[in-house]
Amino acid sequence: MELNNIKELLMTISQYHTVNITQTFSKTGEDWIVVKCMPETRVLELTYIQTQTVEHHTSIDEAATIIARQIN
Repeated sequence: MELNNIKELLMTISQYHTVNITQTFSKTGEDWIVVKCMPETRVLELTYIQTQTVEHHTSIDEAATIIARQIN
């Protein structure tokens, strides 16, 4: 998935931070990362499905770069 497409998805999730939207990113057909925006904030929470490791990012660019590296 292109970096710009990931950024667009993350911007949409961030814009609707008052509702619960999640986006799942897959790698080679397997669910890899789940992203959601923390309620009432613009903090993006990335959960790595295999390890259940959770990261928090305030930068859409940073989060998108991390996701792109993981799934591409």
